[in-house]
Amino acid sequence: MVSSSWFRRHQKTVYIVMIFAMCVWGISYSAMEMIPKKPIGRAFGRKITQNEFAEMLSRWQRLFFPQANESIVSLVWKQLMYVEKARHMGLTVTMQEIDEGLQRFAFQIFGGNENLDRTRLLHFLCANFRLNQEQIARTLSEAILVEKLDSLIRMSVKMTTDEAWQRYSLENEQVKLKVLTLKAKDFVDSVYITEDEIRSFYEKHKDNAASEDAENPGYKFPERVKLECLIARYTDMEKHVPVADEEMKKYYEDNKETQFKITVKEESPAEKKTVKKEEKESSAANKAQEQKTVTTYKTFAEAQGDIRKTLARQKAMAKAAEIMNKLDEEIYETMDKAERPGFKDLAQKYNVAYEIPKSKKSNDEFLTENDLFEVLPGSDQLVQIAFDRDKHEASIPLDFVEGKVIFQVTDKKAAAAPPLEEIRDRVSSDLRAEKGLLKAKEIAEKYAGASTKTVFEDMVKAVKTEVGLKDVPVCETNYLNRPMKLFNKDSRYIEALKADRPNVAKKGFELKPDQRGIAVETAGEKACYIIQVVDKKVADKTAFEKNKEAVTQRYLYEKQESFMTDWQNDLSRHMELYTKFQ
Repeated sequence: MVSSSWFRRHQKTVYIVMIFAMCVWGISYSAMEMIPKKPIGRAFGRKITQNEFAEMLSRWQRLFFPQANESIVSLVWKQLMYVEKARHMGLTVTMQEIDEGLQRFAFQIFGGNENLDRTRLLHFLCANFRLNQEQIARTLSEAILVEKLDSLIRMSVKMTTDEAWQRYSLENEQVKLKVLTLKAKDFVDSVYITEDEIRSFYEKHKDNAASEDAENPGYKFPERVKLECLIARYTDMEKHVPVADEEMKKYYEDNKETQFKITVKEESPAEKKTVKKEEKESSAANKAQEQKTVTTYKTFAEAQGDIRKTLARQKAMAKAAEIMNKLDEEIYETMDKAERPGFKDLAQKYNVAYEIPKSKKSNDEFLTENDLFEVLPGSDQLVQIAFDRDKHEASIPLDFVEGKVIFQVTDKKAAAAPPLEEIRDRVSSDLRAEKGLLKAKEIAEKYAGASTKTVFEDMVKAVKTEVGLKDVPVCETNYLNRPMKLFNKDSRYIEALKADRPNVAKKGFELKPDQRGIAVETAGEKACYIIQVVDKKVADKTAFEKNKEAVTQRYLYEKQESFMTDWQNDLSRHMELYTKFQ
């Protein structure tokens, strides 16, 4: 990526080239129009030209997304995909349907109060959305085709009563368990690891992303940058910007109506009286009495503190902008000099803060994107610029929550796992935890597979004796439901275990009453569990019948959404938007 400092150093050359290019472009524009346009994508084998898509994009942008601040290219491309599919399926739109679509569109704009005829409505839409009648009709026709296709696909998905009951019974079946916990950390001191095992374990997991909550170990860090920053905090600037009484009084008068106005409703005489028989008889008359509105204002003395804070912040923001602009100018003017001032010198000269930010989690000076969001919150642009910047290339002044900042990248680390020597203790700890979990699993398998004639409490005593631990947690859960999907992962929080333990709940439903089994949890705190079913409750068929319609509708909607997602993914394979136009 070409840096901004390069453009600053070569401004004149860039401007000359741009002027020359514009002249050449003007001469050759007519000739360029005669050249066939390259396709920007394909839809079911048909080439989509840039002009075709740009025209549709413009129409949809103006009619349906006039206030959109972000790009809608991908959204309109998806609509084009649906339109093409609808036409392949033989779906059509009549003029009557377009007229009905116009009326629905008018209702969205004006509500139910306006009664515009078709001619007046089209005139209004053409004038306000800068489209002609043919473009409006074509855009509405495309939107109606998309609606028809969506409705047709959804209607093809059915939910029978038997299917609904089967899902309801699974979701509402409950199980109660006795649980013995064997934590991996309780066995780490009894396991032995070698240097070769440590290195092999590191090599196996070094390319997995580092995450505390991951089921498997990982040591690969994302790309990280080290910054030095010049920061003009608004709180610091406020100390150097006096606010005069005259300014506060003027602000009070200028904003009295909008900020300091207090409106209260005065009680009517009838409401102030004690409730009597006469009031009940004359309730209609009382309702007719309107409450009077009384307007008062906060006094200047009451509002003075808030006004001082507001004006101080406004002045501080202006002062910060002034200082950082001067800083930016000096950095720009000295960027090519051999002895340009360092950030520390500039911070002292302009009385701003000099900082090398550190991660709030690891206290490391090398920051990931998430770290940057935390230490300099409030700007996606700031984070993007930091990772796109070359080393020792100063940024322009940027806003964040606390003020303004200029930074430069002093060092970078590519996405990779640190050398084993740097994280040996962590790798060793993970390896011990994995071996400790295996040992806990061996013990659990030994006792879970024993005869269920042995009372659970006696089994607990035997486990405690073998492992030599004073504290082996044992508990009885409340009635549990099956795990549910949460962020594409199974989840079931178990209050008795104070943790999300989906595998424990899942295993409980696989067992019969009084049967024992084991469950292993590798996410979070690693542990192995010996579980025994205490009781099971089946779903209540009466409750299902009572709410059958609502339950079936909910299941149908979820099934439709799931089917639509799969259908859209399959449909996307027949469409291709070339990367450079996305």
